[in-house]
Amino acid sequence: MPQPWDEFRDDIASADAERVNPVVEEVGAWDIDERVRSFEDCFDGLTTLYGASDDGYVRQSCVRVTDELAPGLAAAVNLQDEQASSPDRETVVDQTDALCGFFLEAMTDEDGRVRQSAKQGLQDVFRTYDTLEERDTIEAVRAELDEMASRYDGKRGEHLEEAKRTANASLDSPLTQMVQDVAARLDE
Repeated sequence: MPQPWDEFRDDIASADAERVNPVVEEVGAWDIDERVRSFEDCFDGLTTLYGASDDGYVRQSCVRVTDELAPGLAAAVNLQDEQASSPDRETVVDQTDALCGFFLEAMTDEDGRVRQSAKQGLQDVFRTYDTLEERDTIEAVRAELDEMASRYDGKRGEHLEEAKRTANASLDSPLTQMVQDVAARLDE
């Protein structure tokens, strides 16, 4: 059973890598059902701690744990297999949307470590959207990243451009191409 958020909070807020890294590993080891059950409570706690912290390492830790919390790609893949345990599509999409919004916010953080972790989180979000065939959502996020990049220069702007390139790569992924080819053949 997942560790209660209250215990995680103290470890993440400590800004001590020796306390944070085991939390990241533990959450990453949860199965899909545990992640889905714990998502709301932990996500709310993580985003609240992120917003309240002046410490870049604490904010980065919140992003890293949030990335591990996501049932994301594994749950999306399991939706394709009726025999596999998975939350329903709406739950996967809703949680992925929540993650995406959080990672987009973190992409403008003043701390580059936070932005790098958020960029990695967005990559997982794009993979999940791709598997769910949510191409329009990826395109909307790419447009948002483009708009955000126009407001920032320096490293923030560079990191936003890198995230936008990741979105572009997701739109051109082999899985997306395969799905489009199959859809075109079915339309013939």
